[in-house]
Amino acid sequence: MMHYRLLLATTICALLIHAHSSHHGTPPFYRITKPGSADTSYVFGTLHLLEGGFVDTMKTVMSALRSSDEVVGELVLDSSSTSDAMQAIFSGPRLDSLLTEEQYHAVSKVVKSYVHLPLMVLDHTEPVVIYTMILAGMYQKEHPENHKTGVPMDLFFEQEAQRLGKKVIGLESAEGQEQLLDSIPMDEQIADLMELVSNPKKAMKDMNTMLADYRTGNIERILDDPSFGSLSSNERGALIDDRNKNWTDTLPTLMTGHRLFIAVGAGHLPGKNGLLEGLKKEGFQVTPVPPN
Repeated sequence: MMHYRLLLATTICALLIHAHSSHHGTPPFYRITKPGSADTSYVFGTLHLLEGGFVDTMKTVMSALRSSDEVVGELVLDSSSTSDAMQAIFSGPRLDSLLTEEQYHAVSKVVKSYVHLPLMVLDHTEPVVIYTMILAGMYQKEHPENHKTGVPMDLFFEQEAQRLGKKVIGLESAEGQEQLLDSIPMDEQIADLMELVSNPKKAMKDMNTMLADYRTGNIERILDDPSFGSLSSNERGALIDDRNKNWTDTLPTLMTGHRLFIAVGAGHLPGKNGLLEGLKKEGFQVTPVPPN
């Protein structure tokens, strides 16, 4: 469930991720218009492993950001509520009560290698968060030349908005993001963590494949990854489809009389239940735009 975990690790976990790429490519970027309205909004599909340095020289993207009235993300990452939610996900059951002694030793070894912390420091951290931290550390270790500012692109867009004096709007609350992480059954979290720990080379290969798909704008391949098929219909509904529906219900009102720059995870955009199709059903025209 490698790709699914990266896409789920939005917002709260994005604050833990520091990675950068100098290979810009053509990530997903769309113009959103509606007949009879002079307002133009834009949607950019983010990938939380990448830094703001991936997009800060994309002229069309940055122009859209600067010309917007408001910037919309999955969550207002600088809010005080984010700190409260992050504290909650670091206050789970003790790992040594969830893992066998052998599992704990294996996780400890990998955390020390990639996160550079003794596992006891993270002993009350949910396994899904440790999973995300290991992935981030793996990418940094394999691509040290790409580690620059340590500001994930989602946070970069919000910081730029604030620097320009623009309002930042979150589609979800920090508490809602925390509940999404908590909705993953603990046995599934542990199984995924142990799979990562036992085969980090495969995970790195999968991660590079996903990043390559993102850079070329091939987000359908990310969504079609077999890991999504391992979700139950209820899980996929709660974690992906229901959120897309909620955002589709919210965005038209926000776009009325406003030009928005919307930055959400790329995995939420494609597919019959994706955000782009949802906006089309609401009467909007969705046009791909070269980001550079």
